[in-house]
Amino acid sequence: MFLEGDRVRLRPFDLADAATFQAWINDVDVARLVGRVPFQASIPAEEQFIRGGIVNDWEHGIHLAIEAIDGEEPVLIGTIDLRDLHPVARHGEIGILVGERAYWNRGFGSDAVRTICRYGFEDMDLHRISLTVAAYNPRAQRAYEKVGFVIEGRLRDHRYAAGRYHDTLVMGLLREDFEAREAERLVSKDAAGAASRPA
Repeated sequence: MFLEGDRVRLRPFDLADAATFQAWINDVDVARLVGRVPFQASIPAEEQFIRGGIVNDWEHGIHLAIEAIDGEEPVLIGTIDLRDLHPVARHGEIGILVGERAYWNRGFGSDAVRTICRYGFEDMDLHRISLTVAAYNPRAQRAYEKVGFVIEGRLRDHRYAAGRYHDTLVMGLLREDFEAREAERLVSKDAAGAASRPA
């Protein structure tokens, strides 16, 4: 399974990704941003994680690596998954990790989320997609809002990081809202392209 966005490509995991995944998980700042407790992961542990994410289906969820289309060769910058899929209620939950610091705050995360949401709504016929984000991570909140997610609730003292408790925000996106946001985005993109062309 390969999904193409404007700036990213989402592809299946590969065992060759293990060392890169290990570096991200062992990065204290990366762990804090995604609300994880920092721990020292081993390459064998990451290989086991990769093997567990190779199957992409309704039962196991969709687990993909994020590659930035940046230059001649794609660059592995993170992972994204669409999990806890419910075939009757037609909903799922996104988890994302952008581990390469050089690609933070540059729109690659938003494009990855947009790309997997498009797959979820158009190919899997989902009605709703949700996610959670640490309240102390406004950059991630903005990235999700660009795609159309809205804050639906707050879980008080839900996370523990850097010696204290923090709230978790629950964000959601309905298919109809995503489609409306995408239509607006494409119109703006076409208008920008037309304005940049010589008369």
